[in-house]
Amino acid sequence: SPEGQVTVEDFLIDRAEVTVAQYSEFLNAAGNEGYYHTDMADPDLCGIVRTASGFDVVPGRDRYPIVYVNQPMAAAYAAWAGKRLPTEAEWEFAARGSDGVRKYPWGQGNPDAEGIWWANYHPRVGRGADGHRWSAPVGSYPDGVSPFGLMDMAGNAEEWVQDWYSVNYYGLTEGAEDPPGPLKGQKKVIKGGSYETPVHKIRIAMRHYGRPHDKGPRLGVRCAMVP
Repeated sequence: SPEGQVTVEDFLIDRAEVTVAQYSEFLNAAGNEGYYHTDMADPDLCGIVRTASGFDVVPGRDRYPIVYVNQPMAAAYAAWAGKRLPTEAEWEFAARGSDGVRKYPWGQGNPDAEGIWWANYHPRVGRGADGHRWSAPVGSYPDGVSPFGLMDMAGNAEEWVQDWYSVNYYGLTEGAEDPPGPLKGQKKVIKGGSYETPVHKIRIAMRHYGRPHDKGPRLGVRCAMVP
C-alpha cells in the first residue's frame, strides 16, 4: 500500500514456472556448476542429480518447478533462454489482469472456494490437503489461471523478479511508466508464494523478499521478454 496505478509496455511472460527439465537443460549447456546446488538432488523437492556426464532429471520430476535457485541463478537461466526476469510491475499485471480488482489470479474467491483447489499453497486444514505435500507439476491447478492464462501465479513456487525491494516503493511510483524498482538495495522482491505459504500471503499484492544469494526449497523462477 498505498494502492496505485502504473503503466507497463508490451511484454511476454512464461505461461508456467521454469521446470526441472528446462533448468537441467540449462545446466548441461552452461557447463557451470555454480548454477547448481546439491539440494537440487532432493527427489521430493527438485530432482536434478549430478552425474559423470552432466546433470540428469530424476524420473517423474520433469514437469515440477525448479527450486533452490537464487536470484543470480534465476537471471542466468533467463539470459541463457534469451529472456530476462520480469519486473515486479510486469509480474503483478500478468497475475492481476487489466481489471485491477482481483485478490488472486482467478478472482476474489479463496483458493478452496466451491470445493475446488485453485492453487498449491498451505491450507489451514493441513499441508497436502490441496493435493500436493510439496510443489506440484506446473499447470496442475487449471482453475487458478490468471486472466492471461498464466498458471501457478499463486502458490507452487515463489518467483524472483528483477526489482530491489523497498517497503515504500509503491507510494513513490504513482503514474510511472515501466517502474524498474529502486536503483539499489539489500534484498530482491519475490512474488507469488509457494506450497508452504498460507492463504493470506498468496495474494497478488503480497510482496515477499530475500537476499539475492538466498536459495531454498521454495524459490523458483518465471521469465519474461520484450515481444
